Amino acid sequence: MTKPVQSEVDLSGSFRGFDAVLFDLDGTLIDSAADIAAAVNHVRSEMGLTRLPSDLVRSYVGDGVRSLMERALQTTDAAIMDRAISLWRPHYAAHCLDQTRLYPGVQDVLEKLALMRLPLGIVSNKPAAPSEAILRGLGVREAFLAVVGGDTTPKRKPDPEPLRYAAAQMRIESNRVLVVGDSPNDILGARNAGYTSCGVLWGLGSEAAVREAQPDHLVRHPDEIPQIIIAAGNSRSRPRVVSPPMGGS
Repeated sequence: MTKPVQSEVDLSGSFRGFDAVLFDLDGTLIDSAADIAAAVNHVRSEMGLTRLPSDLVRSYVGDGVRSLMERALQTTDAAIMDRAISLWRPHYAAHCLDQTRLYPGVQDVLEKLALMRLPLGIVSNKPAAPSEAILRGLGVREAFLAVVGGDTTPKRKPDPEPLRYAAAQMRIESNRVLVVGDSPNDILGARNAGYTSCGVLWGLGSEAAVREAQPDHLVRHPDEIPQIIIAAGNSRSRPRVVSPPMGGS
């Protein structure tokens, strides 16, 4: 469980530029590449295929399980996909926490955002069940008001539906929502929803792809995220300067 820690700055009194933050999961909060690659190679082994390098599997992540399997098996055949997914799900469920960990700095950021009393949510293209299991296993599930997986709504990112659904679950009605992720799906999804995007450069997605998607903000370390939120709040709260009328008596 994420617990507030003592801070040198009283973040609870800071101006906030956003009403909520929605995080991607894989490649943003958690480094899950090794466990995903192991599950993919388990499927390939069961289907009589050779193993794939972990770095190659890593490049396949981000668009949901079916897309992952299509890329890993180089086919879209429905029967093959059904079998592959039926092999992947139980194996990944049993091993999704073997090597998966929070990225360095993520725990501290979640604690800082808790001090700011800022509602947090997860919107991932990973199915909801393993997303929930991983968050619970890493002790951070209680930090989030909503967890939306790739099978929660009919559409996935970059469609805005799952982002808007998460905001609705959190009772957020404004567009002052920051979406944080390592993939163009996160950045485009935020743009499609009318939200603000923040691309991260430590995740599974390539830096070039993240930059090409043109996020509103770009960060290299998790501790930059609270700074963006505070800066946006200070900008919103800055008083408007009215110039005195020209001339006159």
